[in-house]
Amino acid sequence: MEFKQELETGTFSVVGNTESSLKIKEVAEKCRLVKSDNGVKVELAYTGPNASKYMQYVEKHKEELTKYLMNPDEADLFEWMELSHQNPTTLKKHEKEKLILYVGFDPETRLMLTGIADENVTLKLGAPLMEINIDELTREEFKLKIYDMLLLADEIAVLMGNADLRKMANIQIVKTYLSEIYDKFHENP
Repeated sequence: MEFKQELETGTFSVVGNTESSLKIKEVAEKCRLVKSDNGVKVELAYTGPNASKYMQYVEKHKEELTKYLMNPDEADLFEWMELSHQNPTTLKKHEKEKLILYVGFDPETRLMLTGIADENVTLKLGAPLMEINIDELTREEFKLKIYDMLLLADEIAVLMGNADLRKMANIQIVKTYLSEIYDKFHENP
């Protein structure tokens, strides 16, 4: 939970409490795009419980929701940006940084975590790209997860203009992940 101090009173108030529980995906599921004289607009098609919360979210995030609904293939990018508290402006600040794709695998818990890290392998940008248990996935499901993760990493690299990170999101890496991690460590239930 985040707080901000009010200038007039000096008291603290919760920041974004009403919308922090809402995620772009669940709001978008209750919206539709409608053609208008000015192009397209987001319309909330929901009148159930907490409809006012949804309406506030739509009012505050019209642009993101429009992009999200118009580009369903980029949904992962919007969700990751929301989770990591990033936006195109903050991502652009990482344009010249030497960033790598980080992969962590714990043979005990069977959890694999991927993210964007610096050269010291410190996870950057607030949220992992992917977090999975490899024993819960077939080889094909694992391959699709890796593919989706690399697409997400590529979209992030394009947004920040980071050519080095973009090279690391090369699709050939899927084969490496499959042979080095899945084939070596996957245990059939």
